[in-house]
Amino acid sequence: MIPSERLRLLIEKIYNVDLEKYKWPEELQKVIFETNLDKDYEEYSHTLEDAYVNGFNIGHCGLTARYLARCFEKAAMHIGVLSLLVGTKRSTSGNHAWVELEKFLIDPTLMIIIPISKKEELGYKTKKVLAYDSARTLSEYDTYENEYHHKLNNEEEFNDSLYQIKH
Repeated sequence: MIPSERLRLLIEKIYNVDLEKYKWPEELQKVIFETNLDKDYEEYSHTLEDAYVNGFNIGHCGLTARYLARCFEKAAMHIGVLSLLVGTKRSTSGNHAWVELEKFLIDPTLMIIIPISKKEELGYKTKKVLAYDSARTLSEYDTYENEYHHKLNNEEEFNDSLYQIKH
């Protein structure tokens, strides 16, 4: 089980919510995992699958959402809050980013796809929608490389941080 799946199960238990029914279908996961990362910014991770298997996406929802926006031409990147993530790695107040595509919300951290009609019920609140080009622009300062080096230097602490939820 990869880190995002474990985090999703933990959140289900804490909040008594069924997220498993929204987990990414195999076809969607395959498309996302096969997405190549920008080799100018990422030396050790080559695809989104590399990032997900190592848990590098957790705490990097903005970066991961940008890759998803690049993956799906018509996707819109949303910045906002997800109450289910309050207290998780780099999201003490639930700050979050995701993409919306047609009638669905694709969450890059919890690996779920939900109908937009369930968005508020599950605690997603959009604060802004990024412009098309901005949503697809990567930054040399927000990379999975930082996570790679952190994990390399202290794997136990890194892994523990993926599943800590501080209320």
